[in-house]
Amino acid sequence: MSTQGWAGVVLAGGKSSRMGRDKALVESDGRTLLANAVGLLRPHVEELLIIGDPTMHQGTGPLVLADDTPGLGPLGGILTALRYAWNDRLIVLACDMPNVNSALFERLKSLYDEGHDAVVPQCDGRLEPLAAIYHRHCRGAFAAAIAEGATKMSMAVERVNARYVQVCPGEEGWPADLFRNINAP
Repeated sequence: MSTQGWAGVVLAGGKSSRMGRDKALVESDGRTLLANAVGLLRPHVEELLIIGDPTMHQGTGPLVLADDTPGLGPLGGILTALRYAWNDRLIVLACDMPNVNSALFERLKSLYDEGHDAVVPQCDGRLEPLAAIYHRHCRGAFAAAIAEGATKMSMAVERVNARYVQVCPGEEGWPADLFRNINAP
């Protein structure tokens, strides 16, 4: 599938109180979580951005941008990426989800169409908005959500025309730990 017209965005987060350090720099299987996410997205996109601390994440290859509005969690990072990406379609991945695989992005890209602003995996109603596709059209709705204090991704996604794709870990060939999130050492 073509990489033309796609941007990849790695949400590098920041220092985690439970980890005691920047999660993006935690190693898993000999690579940092950040390097793993960058390597996973690179074949799917023509442009790659990292939203994180430029002083901590420079030198990883892609452009590293500081979050325009730090402290708002992933929604703020995605809004920053929607502002600066050259391409209109963004594949977003939180770096602390090391078991997301290429098959997921191939599936989401194949289901993306111009009639939707987002393609978001879900399992029986539970959203996985940090391994999803967002179009630049989401920018206004996401900014409005932040202005109203609704900073949870699920609340922001409700404001756009999203296509929800049933992807349940452990079913239909998906790895059981596909969406496992690393929050503690």
